[in-house]
Amino acid sequence: MKIRKYLHQGLLLIGLVITFSSCEEFLDKRPALETTNELSLSTFNGLVTATNAAYAPLYSSSWYGRDFTIISDLKGGNCKASPINTGRFRYEYTWTNNNAYTSALWSAAYQAITRACNVLEFADQLKDPTATEAGVNQLKGECLFIRALGHFDLIRMYAQPYTSQPQSLGVPIITKTELSYPKRATVAEVYTQIVNDLKQAVTLLPNSSRTGSNGSNAAFARKNSAIALLAKVYLYMGNWQEAANNATTIIKGDYTLYNENNFLSAWGKNEQSEIIFEVYGKDGQEYYPNFDEIGNMYSPDGYGDICATNDLLNLFEPTDVRLKAFRGHASYTGYTWPTKYPGKSHIRENNIPVLRLAEMYLIRAEAVLNGATGSIALNDYNSIRTKRGLAAVTTVSLQDIYNERRRELCFEGNQLWDLSRTKRNLNRDEKEIFITETANIDINFPDYKWAMPIPTNELDVNPNLEPNPGYSN
Repeated sequence: MKIRKYLHQGLLLIGLVITFSSCEEFLDKRPALETTNELSLSTFNGLVTATNAAYAPLYSSSWYGRDFTIISDLKGGNCKASPINTGRFRYEYTWTNNNAYTSALWSAAYQAITRACNVLEFADQLKDPTATEAGVNQLKGECLFIRALGHFDLIRMYAQPYTSQPQSLGVPIITKTELSYPKRATVAEVYTQIVNDLKQAVTLLPNSSRTGSNGSNAAFARKNSAIALLAKVYLYMGNWQEAANNATTIIKGDYTLYNENNFLSAWGKNEQSEIIFEVYGKDGQEYYPNFDEIGNMYSPDGYGDICATNDLLNLFEPTDVRLKAFRGHASYTGYTWPTKYPGKSHIRENNIPVLRLAEMYLIRAEAVLNGATGSIALNDYNSIRTKRGLAAVTTVSLQDIYNERRRELCFEGNQLWDLSRTKRNLNRDEKEIFITETANIDINFPDYKWAMPIPTNELDVNPNLEPNPGYSN
C-alpha cells in the first residue's frame, strides 16, 4: 500500500504501512489492490475504516495487550516474577532496563498516533456528498482521543512526571503524518497537546459511541471517554480542581459501579456498567498478541510469568470481594495470580479496561484531599468500599486513597505512575525477590530510573532524539 512515509519502529521514519481493519471488529482486512491514502481516505467509509485501524495498535503485546499494563504493576510493586517465570519481564522486574532492552510501547503508540493524524488530515479535506458533518466530527473526535491517549501513555513511560520535572525531556509531539526527524518536546508541552486534543474531542464527540458488531460500545471513544481521560490527565498534572470537575461529570453520568454480585463476573468480557473506555480484544485482530496476550501472562495455566505480591494482597480486608479475584495453583503453594483477565472464548482473548467509573471516584477523592472543592472525599471513598463488601468508614487520608487505588486498579496499569506522580518511593519486600539477577529492592524518588530509556533503534535512526539522562546511547 503506497502512502506517505513516516515510521518504521515508532519514529524510525521509514515507511509505516497503514493496514485497514474491518469496520466493526478491528480485524486485519487488507485491500485486495494497492491504493493511495488520497484514494482510500477520499470517502466517508474509507475514513471509518482508517479510524478503526487507528484503534488496532492498542491491543498489541507492547501496549494494552500485555506490556504496558504489566510493566506498571510489576515495576510498581503489585506483582512479581512467578516461580513458573519463562524469562519475560526480568529487566523490568529488577529495574535494570537499558536503551537496547526497554519498552516497545514507542512503536505501537506512534503507529496509532500517525494513523489518527492521517484521518484528521483527510477528514478536513473530505468531499464525499454522503458524509454528514456529525459523522465526520465523530471520527475526528475519536482520532483526537486516540492521539491524546497515545501521547499520554508515551509520556508516562519515557519521561519524568509532570508534577516533578515539567520542563524535562518528554516525547516527540506528532500532529501530522510526514517525513521528519522530530525532537523531544518538554513534558509540559506534551501535556498541553494532550489537553488540547481532549478538549477538542469533547466538542466533537457525541454522547453515544459507535456500536460495533463486537458488542462493545466502550471500544469506541465517545464524549465521556474524552472527559474521563481529561480527569486522569489533570490528576497527573496536579491540577486538582479540573481533575475533580471532569471526574464529577462522569460520576453524574450513565455508569454504575460494580457491586458484590457482578464484580467477579465483569472481567474480560463486554460488561459495560463501569467501563468508560476499553481495548476490545479478539483472536484474529491485526495486533492480536496470541500466547503473549495479557490473560496468558497472568494465568498459571498459561505462561503465568507474573503473580501478585504479598504486599498487595495484604492490603485487602477479609470480606473484600476483590480478594476473590485471585487464585492459587496446587503446584505452587504460596503464590497467587490475578483473575482480571479470564478470557472470553479462551483465556488469550480479553477486553482490557482503560478508563472506568471506580477510578473517577478515586480521582475526585484524591483531588479534594489536595484542595479541590465540590464534593466530599470520604463519600467517594465509601462509595467504592460499600460496593466491594466493606463497611463505610468515618475518616479518609491520602494514603487511604493510594491504597484504595492499588486494591481497585491493580493489574490495570497504574501503580508505577501513581508512585511517580505523587513522588513516592518504591519499597519492596526482599523476601519476595527470588530470581537470580541482582534486583533493585527499593527505588527512591527522584531517580532517573522512573523514566524508561528511549529505544536504541530510535536513537540510531533519528539524530534529533536525545536519550534519557542516566542511560547511555
